[in-house]
Amino acid sequence: MSAVDDRSTFVITRQFKLPLAIVWQAWSDPEQLQHWWGPKGCTLDIKRFEFRPGGFFHYAMNFDGAPPMWGRFNYREINAQQGMVWLNSFANEDCGIARAPFSDVCPMEIQNSVSFTEHAGQTTVTLRVEPFGATQAERTYFEELHASLGEGYGGTFDQLTEYLQRQSS
Repeated sequence: MSAVDDRSTFVITRQFKLPLAIVWQAWSDPEQLQHWWGPKGCTLDIKRFEFRPGGFFHYAMNFDGAPPMWGRFNYREINAQQGMVWLNSFANEDCGIARAPFSDVCPMEIQNSVSFTEHAGQTTVTLRVEPFGATQAERTYFEELHASLGEGYGGTFDQLTEYLQRQSS
């Protein structure tokens, strides 16, 4: 798994005081993933989950008083308990790629590369996020989103932390 090191790449790392197998399961099991993936304040409905290279995770993010916002992962690489790479995009109800509802220059696809390592029973998760197949205007837009990405992915990781704490209690 690799990513281009440039200013378009966003990286976030979190540590969990749990064994790797437990953290990995939260990412690879749809019953668990639906409890923490996505922005705070949304519920997730999973329409399709094929956890394999070439497979799709197709979901609807539901916010009170708003129509569903569809998204999808297209898994490219999966290395059990080591990492995975997927292309993430907004989607339509049929799992086709859709333009972000908030911008005409948001990249159509974002490559996410996540790695998992364990040391002394503690798991470190590092997520690298970068535009995929983007125009220069889309790359520039993405670079300007880094603060927002920190809040969004940070909130998602906060939800993962809370979910894992509830599960291990």
